[in-house]
Amino acid sequence: MIPTRSQFQQMLSGILRTVANVEGQLTEREIACLSCLASVPTASGDVLEIGTFKGRSTIVLAMASQLGATERIWAVDALASPSITDPALKGGESSAWEPLQANLKVAGVQQRVEFHQQYSADFARTWPAGRKLRLLWIDGDHTYRGAKTDFDLFSPVLSDGAIVAMHDVLHHHGGPARVFAEDILLSPHFGAAGFSGSIGWSQYFRDPNCSTSWQRCKLDLYRRLTRVISYTAFGGEIEGTRKIGYKLARARVPHGDINLAAWTQEVRLPIARVSPTGNGP
Repeated sequence: MIPTRSQFQQMLSGILRTVANVEGQLTEREIACLSCLASVPTASGDVLEIGTFKGRSTIVLAMASQLGATERIWAVDALASPSITDPALKGGESSAWEPLQANLKVAGVQQRVEFHQQYSADFARTWPAGRKLRLLWIDGDHTYRGAKTDFDLFSPVLSDGAIVAMHDVLHHHGGPARVFAEDILLSPHFGAAGFSGSIGWSQYFRDPNCSTSWQRCKLDLYRRLTRVISYTAFGGEIEGTRKIGYKLARARVPHGDINLAAWTQEVRLPIARVSPTGNGP
């Protein structure tokens, strides 16, 4: 079921209030994007988040997916800050575990989130056989190796029509941009694609023939994104005149607010089953 505009806006307002004081990197624009992706199931399956930190995006996924009838959100994060791209803990905190649990409880979503405190590679080894994903949200290690590993580990369990979304694709870390460009925009198995804020998203198809109408659009996005990658490929800070070039390249990648109605027209949605009487299942 596609939520109405009023339903979505009411839900989004509630989410924004709930996460206002939860530490994290998602902007309001990105929260709206992630809420859209989670609230409209484009396929059957579960939702998996890689990279939880203190639960800002976890809460967004859990609250938004209630409109999409997802029973549980899977979330995995070692909470060990092993990567140079991980957000730093503040104050005297030694772990994000306590703030995460407190934030989930205050938001009222603790029972809907199955959190695993481990590295994604270890979690992948225990992933139940046959369990599929309708939404894969990658926001963990933003190095190329980290982002590529997360994509490679969990893309095989995507349902036909599932959505893959990656955070910080348009960021100086560089890893997510390369993976999104090479493994999604250049892949015949991905169709509709776009950006909102620093989030890149696309729809997966088992049959590559389903994505042919999106080939030109994806190649255009690829050309625009590779200009950004020329500044971010090796990570690190971008300074001086290079920063001006980077900002210009980033501005040429369309990454404005997501529009629920327009987005549902871009992606392929499941065909609703209708009974012989025409009254639904």
